[in-house]
Amino acid sequence: MKRVFLAMAMTVAVMAMGARDRLYINDFSINAGQTKTIQVLLANDTTYCAMQTDIVLPAGLTIEFDGDEFIVDPTSRCSNHAVSTNQLADGAVRVFVSSQNPRAFTGSSGAIVTFSLKAASSFTKGNITLRNNVLVEMNGTRHVLANSTAKVNGGSSEGIRGDVNGDGIVSGADVTALYNVLLDGATVAGSADVNGDGVVSGADVTALYNLLLN
Repeated sequence: MKRVFLAMAMTVAVMAMGARDRLYINDFSINAGQTKTIQVLLANDTTYCAMQTDIVLPAGLTIEFDGDEFIVDPTSRCSNHAVSTNQLADGAVRVFVSSQNPRAFTGSSGAIVTFSLKAASSFTKGNITLRNNVLVEMNGTRHVLANSTAKVNGGSSEGIRGDVNGDGIVSGADVTALYNVLLDGATVAGSADVNGDGVVSGADVTALYNLLLN
């Protein structure tokens, strides 16, 4: 994809602080060797039409690259916008979201872009930081939002305890996956033996609920 730079955002001198607006990533887990889609979320009271952020990754995590740019995609909140990326000297990945004819992002919460993240076999844990967060209004006013940090927990290539469906996190979806195993013998990406006793049974449902509650 051709790079689209935020000419308007870079030339407007007016600066403002987004009072309650926030650009962030939720804490998550990822297995060593796993590739996972991560959401960059925007909670906003102000209406914006363009965005810039720098994604700073810990050692062992990389954003997948397609030979031209990093794999960062717009969501339905900015489906009429283009995304361009480039890597900074310190290794951070800068992301631009803009449109040729300024169009507003839709909604006031939820993912604004997603990126494909891969964990090396050596990854254990770390933090992802979003910095230099600049959001632009339709009138060209720039809002500089605070940096944000997400905690990332790593797991072995064998998976995370309780992650029955193998998506890298333990959630209600794993309960559904476990019931599917018990009811019809469904195959799952993770381990259905949650309590580690070598047998998949109702006791694993109890163990999974305890993990979710605690």
